[in-house]
Amino acid sequence: MKFIADAPLGKLVKWLRILGYDTLYFREKGLTRLIERAEREDRIILTRNRHLKRLSEGKKSLFITQNQPSLQLREVIQAYNIKKGEEAFSRCLVCNHPLQEIARKEIEGKVPEYVYDTQNDFFTCPQCHRIYWPGTHLQRMEEKIDTLCSEVE
Repeated sequence: MKFIADAPLGKLVKWLRILGYDTLYFREKGLTRLIERAEREDRIILTRNRHLKRLSEGKKSLFITQNQPSLQLREVIQAYNIKKGEEAFSRCLVCNHPLQEIARKEIEGKVPEYVYDTQNDFFTCPQCHRIYWPGTHLQRMEEKIDTLCSEVE
């Protein structure tokens, strides 16, 4: 399952990427271009735009009614019966590319010293070169995801 989301849904995009879903953040002009790309790449359209909702009728799409990102995520989880799986935390939160494991020695000097000294597992984005590691923020995100997914069951 792959998604494409319009401009008002940036935080939702981040959370879907956290869950491991290939999610494009479409900030360009032209709703028909968004629809064409969704069809070409077999993506589900996520939108808060009523005009796009009308244009995408009959296509794979979901109109997001909520304003708060966690409630938006709940809408998507409910609509597509999403569960937290093995793919969680496997995509770059910035550019959507799959992350790759990187040797600890290769990131020395590229992350804060404390992080380097206390962490063993590191991942990098081959596109934007951001470095990720499982810090305390990971546990908080997992708890939020577990809560949202359990509310749907």
